[in-house]
Order: sequence, then structure tokens, then C-alpha cells
Amino acid sequence: MKKNLKKILSGTASLAMLGSAQVATAQVAYSVDGAERQTCAQVPNVQGAFSFDQNVLTPGDEVFSLFGTAATALCAKPAFAMQDTDVAENYYVNVHGRLKKEKSYTLAELKQQGGTQRVMVCSCATGPALAQAQVTGVAVNDLLALSEVTGDANAIAFRAKDGFTTTMPLKYVMEKQAMLVWKVGDDENPVGLQVWMPSTVARYFTRQVAEIEVLHMDELPEVKGLAADQQAKVTIRNQMDDVYAVGDTLVFSGYADDCGTAISAVEFSMDGGRTWTTCPTTGASADRWVAWSFEYRAEAAGSYRLDVRARTANGVVSPMASSVTFTVA
Repeated sequence: MKKNLKKILSGTASLAMLGSAQVATAQVAYSVDGAERQTCAQVPNVQGAFSFDQNVLTPGDEVFSLFGTAATALCAKPAFAMQDTDVAENYYVNVHGRLKKEKSYTLAELKQQGGTQRVMVCSCATGPALAQAQVTGVAVNDLLALSEVTGDANAIAFRAKDGFTTTMPLKYVMEKQAMLVWKVGDDENPVGLQVWMPSTVARYFTRQVAEIEVLHMDELPEVKGLAADQQAKVTIRNQMDDVYAVGDTLVFSGYADDCGTAISAVEFSMDGGRTWTTCPTTGASADRWVAWSFEYRAEAAGSYRLDVRARTANGVVSPMASSVTFTVA
């Protein structure tokens, strides 16, 4: 079946033409755990058109799907969705501890303030789940300013309705400008208020927050980042289920992020990682993901595999490349 793929991503921040595609010169058998998987044609120094965009957003329902079920156990405590309107409207959070003024806020009261909107990345610490969304909520700094933090306070705890608690250094939370979020994209958060923080893994995105306690601790907790095998995280969106024809232009797309470190390049291989084509993401900022696109023109029949990895500004290369196989008739 002949099929010219359409671009999944709209808008580009950078575009680089890398020359015409090269014809496969040999076959290589890929294997997993010693078992033969698939014999694929090799394309050394694969060439194509590369672009990237840092403004692509994940719809709210996709964020909830990624982080609201099984994946949540690897990131933050799961919580049941609030389905009763009255319960949602009577939802409140207590702010107390090392403060001059302790306060309680209902969700309705917080919403009446209008809310602040920010774009943030949500990345699972130990798995591939990755999203970027526009969130709406209130800055934790603003709530603390109203309560006047005492001089000996150095930690903050976010406690969910079921008692699950995340404790972090107060300075870290304030510098990251954490938010209590009630909307992700255009969708109301189904679990009430949830903590979101830039450049912080999703395990700290405590949901259904009922208490914020400001503390003094003799030993501050460490805020952990991505697991070693999840650094320079990269994903491929494509599901290459069709058979494509010689001459078709295949458009691959996906995301790369390192949770606070800028992505400096996305790299592609079609010969089992023997050679890599480096596509710089010049000017990419650290606070947003890189949504990448790579166009490849198929010039010979065969089975192929595209491997993708990312490289960060401080030289880290994805320990785990993302791969997709496809067939050209």
C-alpha cells in the first residue's frame, strides 16, 4: 500500500535539510535477549529533513491518561477522581505550620482569583511517560506570602487527602515557583489540586493536595531527579503498521527532554547505531521539551529500523534509544 505520511507536528522552530536519503547497502539482524527479532536493511549516515518545535502541548486528557493510572505509581500517588460537583466545589486546602497566619482556601476561592497559566513538562522519573501542558493554578509562593513564613522555616510538605506526603526543601519549591494546579490544558484536574514544578520529576507532583505544612527540619530531604536510564529521554510517536512504497516520504516525530537540562541535538541511525546523524536543536531552552520531526525518503524496498536518541547541553546521551521498524515494498 502506498502511503505518504503527513506531519504530526505543526509549526517549526528550526529546519535543517540533511541531503537526499541513502540506499540501503546491507542487511543486519537485530536481536533482543539473544533471540532473532528482525532482519533490517542498513542505511549508514541516514539523511533527511529535521525540524523541532518547543511549543507543542499535550492535551489534558492525554496527560491524565499517561499519569493518572498505572504510570502514576511510578511518579506520584494515585487518587480517585472527584465526580461529585458539590464535593469538588467544597474541596479545600489548609496552609499551616511555621507561619504567622494559618489559612484555609476552598477550590472555589482559589479559582475566583483568576489563576496563573504556565507551560510545564511532566516527566516520569523511572519510566518513559512524558508530557508538556499548559496548566492553570495558583503559585505556592503567593499563598505563602499571604501567610508570612517565619525565619526558621526551611522545608515544606504537601499532604494528600489520603495522607500521602511529599516533603521538600522550602527554598527549592520557592525557586522552582511551584503551582497548585486545577486545570491541565482545557480540562479540569479530575483529582482536585495537584502540585506541578518545572524541572522536577513527576513523583513530586502530589495530587489531591489537602494540606500544605511549612516546617523546620534539621536534615533536609534530597530532591531526586531522573533515573540514570531515563536521562535525555526520547520517544517516537509513530506506529508504522502500513507497508510503504519506494519514493514515499515518511515523517517520524516524537519528543526529547532531560527535566531541566537543554536538549542540544537529536540523533538518528538506520544501521543499528553504527553511525549517527546529529541534528542540532540550536537555541532550545531547558524549561520545555523538544518536539522533533524527521523526514526520510524511502529509495529501496526492504525492512528498516530507525533508532533515535537525544544529546543534552552537558553531553549526556540517551542511555535508551527509541526505535521503530517499518517496511518498504
